[in-house]
Amino acid sequence: MDNWDDYRFILALDRAGTVRGAALQLGVTHSTVSRRLAVINRRYARPVMERIAGGYQKT
Repeated sequence: MDNWDDYRFILALDRAGTVRGAALQLGVTHSTVSRRLAVINRRYARPVMERIAGGYQKT
């Protein structure tokens, strides 16, 4: 990853397991986390995190 800010979002999502939890950790809205995840997944042409029942997991 070229953007260090991407790491912040991925780490928060991994630790929290949910978009809402990651948003609370980062002090942003859940829609911001969702949008950033979509951008990150498009940038790397594959999912970095994928949605599973009850949250997200690393791919």
